[in-house]
Amino acid sequence: MRMCKRNPGLRKVLEVASQQAITACEETFKYDRWNCSLVYNKKPKRNIFKKIYRETAFVHALIAASITHAVARACSSGELSRCACLSTRTSDTFENVSWQWKGGCGDDFNFGKRYTKNFLEFKSVGNDQVADILKQDVMVGINSVGEQLKEVCKCHGFSGSCTTKTCWKRLGPFNSAMGLLKKQYHHALKKKLVVKRAITPNIRKKVKDRKNLVYLQKTPNLCLSTKSRVCKDVPNCATLCCGRGYSVGNRSVTTRCRCRMVDCCFVKCDTCLEVKDYYVCK
Repeated sequence: MRMCKRNPGLRKVLEVASQQAITACEETFKYDRWNCSLVYNKKPKRNIFKKIYRETAFVHALIAASITHAVARACSSGELSRCACLSTRTSDTFENVSWQWKGGCGDDFNFGKRYTKNFLEFKSVGNDQVADILKQDVMVGINSVGEQLKEVCKCHGFSGSCTTKTCWKRLGPFNSAMGLLKKQYHHALKKKLVVKRAITPNIRKKVKDRKNLVYLQKTPNLCLSTKSRVCKDVPNCATLCCGRGYSVGNRSVTTRCRCRMVDCCFVKCDTCLEVKDYYVCK
């Protein structure tokens, strides 16, 4: 609340981050057994945050990634007052070239990273093993965004010459980071908490691999939640439906068809109605 009061624009940015994360997650896991639901069992109702499952680790990383991305973009667009458009280079970098450099407006990833760690309160976790694991998951999410940071340049000059060049750092679309996070989800590492011994009360096992998502408990059986889910195709049904089988239906889909060029430079298409099968888990 203090952070939101200090920066009025942050509330809107967080709303963007929330919707961005939900949309990307649901689209990416649409045909997986876990479809980004926070509840894995309706009766009795079980929430994924009761323990640290693979899915719990992923959601922590996803939240961190989306906030970082949204804040960095908001810096370059001027939506946040406590950060500004990021200049990425100085003219001294290019002494022996034939063109001049002008600073561009970049996404401030480093500011987004600091802001996210502070907002999620994972700047320091002390000797709390669980918090240390969640901090690692948060950092995996943040770094997935940082890996998408690319330099973008635009040339200026007469007749297409590059006498002046504008360069800036730009984050890729959030879906690119989402692709990396899904790989992390499938390669997440299961760890165990270390019981502290009376002789060495301050010694605990550190998580060695800081580049992977980490979770503590095995995911419960997700097959209970896939009933009535729509499959992508028959092979997908074999996995999604957990061997229960599937029902086949059909629906009418409107598509563009018979496209052709008319009047030299315009494309004209007809509208066709096509009947397609769809599959639903029993």
